[in-house]
This record gives sequence, C-alpha cells and structure tokens, in this order.
Amino acid sequence: MVTENLKELCKKYRLDATPAFWAATETQIKCIYNGAGPDWLPRWGRDILTAFLDIFQPAFIVHDFDFDKSNKTISGFNAANNRMLFNMLKILNKTYPLTNPLKWKSYCRWLLRAMIAYYAVKKGGWSAWMD
Repeated sequence: MVTENLKELCKKYRLDATPAFWAATETQIKCIYNGAGPDWLPRWGRDILTAFLDIFQPAFIVHDFDFDKSNKTISGFNAANNRMLFNMLKILNKTYPLTNPLKWKSYCRWLLRAMIAYYAVKKGGWSAWMD
C-alpha cells in the first residue's frame, strides 16, 4: 500500500478529482483509502488486488474518496467510475508512453488490467456505492 503523501501522488499524475478531494486533509484521505477492492473483501484480498493493480493506486485513492462522498445516484456512480478509468489511463500513459516502443508490451498488459478493474467496478460496485 502507498505510504507517501496520497494527495501529492495524485498531483504527480495530474489526476482528475473533485474540489472536495483537493480540499480534504491528508488524514481524511488516508482514513478513506483502503486499497483496491470493496470494503467487504478481506484485507489480505485487497492487498493482493492492490499489488496486482499497483501502478493505479493513485486512481483508486480518488475513487475511494468519490465512493465515500457518494451522492447515491446512478449518474454519480458512473461519474466516479469514469473518473477512475480516465485517471488510470493518465497514469498508464505517463508510466508507459506509447512513444517508446520498448514499453508497448507493458502498456498493453497494464491497459488490460485497467479495463478489468473498470468493468469490475462498473458491474459489481453498485452495492458498495449505496453503502
């Protein structure tokens, strides 16, 4: 799990987040962020999932904040999930730019993981959104 300043990590990648996220304290954000995966997943399961999706942790920090501050609407749910995908793609493009052919294989591997994460949240995250 990320141990550095979470907001600084999100700034590093210039991630999209609500004004409330940027106004929140580091302590508030650390209390909300639980790694990749839903709250009902045991800690060990979230640890494995977080390691599998490691480079996308900054996107999950913002996503967890969005879920915690949810407005319980379908449009809010979709906006949070779309922001997570957009932020994962920002991280991916910064980490493995397509301008470097030597990084194409890694780019494709991480793109697949990003899409799996996005569809998992989109299809299975509604109950967590409502909690």
